[in-house]
Amino acid sequence: MDNRPESRDPEFLLEVSDLVQSFAQPRGILDRLAGKPQKVVHAVNGVSFAVRRGEVFSLVGESGCGKSTTARTIVRLLEPKSGSIVFDGEDISKFSASEMMPVRKKMQMIFQDPYASLNPRQRIKDIIMEPMLFHGIASGKDEAHEKMFRLLDIVGFRPEQADRYPHQFSGGQRQRIGIARALSTNPAFIVADEPVSALDVSIQAQVLNLMMDLRDEFTLSYLFIAHDLSVVRHVTERVGIMYLGFIVEQGDCDAIFGNPMHPYTKALLAAAPTLDRIVAAEPLKGDVPSPIMLPPGCPFANRCPQRRDLCTTTRPQLREHSGRIVACHFSGN
Repeated sequence: MDNRPESRDPEFLLEVSDLVQSFAQPRGILDRLAGKPQKVVHAVNGVSFAVRRGEVFSLVGESGCGKSTTARTIVRLLEPKSGSIVFDGEDISKFSASEMMPVRKKMQMIFQDPYASLNPRQRIKDIIMEPMLFHGIASGKDEAHEKMFRLLDIVGFRPEQADRYPHQFSGGQRQRIGIARALSTNPAFIVADEPVSALDVSIQAQVLNLMMDLRDEFTLSYLFIAHDLSVVRHVTERVGIMYLGFIVEQGDCDAIFGNPMHPYTKALLAAAPTLDRIVAAEPLKGDVPSPIMLPPGCPFANRCPQRRDLCTTTRPQLREHSGRIVACHFSGN
């Protein structure tokens, strides 16, 4: 079965097919003298998914599984090694820097750390106005000022706060500023890279509710990156579970949370039980394999309580089962 999204379907704003990202590690002097080959970190391994217009799609997994690298490659902060990234009907995977310029105002990013993602030497008004002026969203400073005050009002700031600097705000307020900056170019698509993980639990719900309200008001599509399953369940329609740079399960959020098929998905849900959902699964043992030396079989085989001989020799392909796609030889059998 070919699980790649159909190319240039008008229903989808973003279609990612067989995306690959890797990084060559620098060799030390001794390795070079010994003639040892350069090691390569295989961060993203043939990832495919699509995001509908107006939809929230989430990538979920443990730290280091490749979800943030996938997101940064999609918005072309990183150059993809192979695969296609079809955005609004155009394959942007090989676009030059100049060709990406008109695309960048349509896709924006909210970063994980609100303390590091804002320029501490810029006033809030300049942080929000700069993208408008750079991309020609505003014809001049007067129009940019007007739009800036409107955005600050939308994310809950008073006009007099526009002259302050980032250090004068809390983490939750800084993330709201980051959201206003992302909205300043009138984007259609926003990548939210763990946007609430650095915030207090009491503030997380406020920021998430704001993002969902803005999605409805501006008809935004989100790619939501997270490791907190309780957050994902309340904001997303569909979800992809990542492990060691592979998507191992993908489908509707309710289906996956209600009846996980892949052993890794079961383990993730079992580690975060709620009052209305308890998933029975054995605790995971062992370590995540090195992304430098990918295992020949299933990437999860060394930690899977259900593994068999086939799992250690043959890599499972994504196949359709019970309304979602799963990369497991024995799920559903």
